[in-house]
Amino acid sequence: MLLAVDVGNTDTVVGLFRDKDLVHDWRLTSSAHRSGDELAVLFAALFHEVKREPGEISGVAVSSVVPELTSAYEGLCDRLFGKKPLIIDYRAVPDLKILNHDPATVGSDRLVNSVAVAEKYGTPAIVVDLGTATTLDVVGPEGEYAGGIIAPGIRTSAAALFRRGARLSRVEIKRPEKWVGRSTEESIQSGIYFGSVGVVDTLVRGVIREMGFDAGLPVVATGGLAEAIRDASETITVVDPVLTLEGIRLVWERNSG
Repeated sequence: MLLAVDVGNTDTVVGLFRDKDLVHDWRLTSSAHRSGDELAVLFAALFHEVKREPGEISGVAVSSVVPELTSAYEGLCDRLFGKKPLIIDYRAVPDLKILNHDPATVGSDRLVNSVAVAEKYGTPAIVVDLGTATTLDVVGPEGEYAGGIIAPGIRTSAAALFRRGARLSRVEIKRPEKWVGRSTEESIQSGIYFGSVGVVDTLVRGVIREMGFDAGLPVVATGGLAEAIRDASETITVVDPVLTLEGIRLVWERNSG
């Protein structure tokens, strides 16, 4: 079985694959202070809950944008599984043509998302990843990574608003019943939600226009808030909550032959 780990700035998503089937998955908090030993205890408990044994793991692949946690997961793999993980970067995807000026600077999550969207939905395509940052990744007609966009994430923007506005209350990020709020809380909720949807739709339309893509191409949303904005978005065509895990699996398979 393959253990696929997607380490983000806020959350870490973990998937357990038997061949191509995702049989278990977990969402954890990305704590940069966790050591490999602490992760080993945590993962042993997770495996116990689903009646799995560490010895069932034949490989581990890690996509990480948090360097401190990358080394911690290497320690976890050595202690709990006795294996060296595949740490994904641009060198792990030699068949993916990367058009960025410096391929080494492209986040591994963006690379695996591009691999997955091309495999599952065809090309050209756009991935919208709604996490700590809102990122758009553009995959060209030949499957090449054509570049992308990085904007403040929905929760990141909301947190900045609450931090700087002494009298502004925190609200749940969900679709409000009306655009025009009748209270401060309703107004904030409308601004955060519909403003975020507007940012995504504007960016997607700009990419389509600049790249000369035909309308109707796959625009695949993933990340923690993808489901929350899908109904209001005019550009997102599908939500795939496990796109990144699928990309990690595909990269692992291509590297393991």
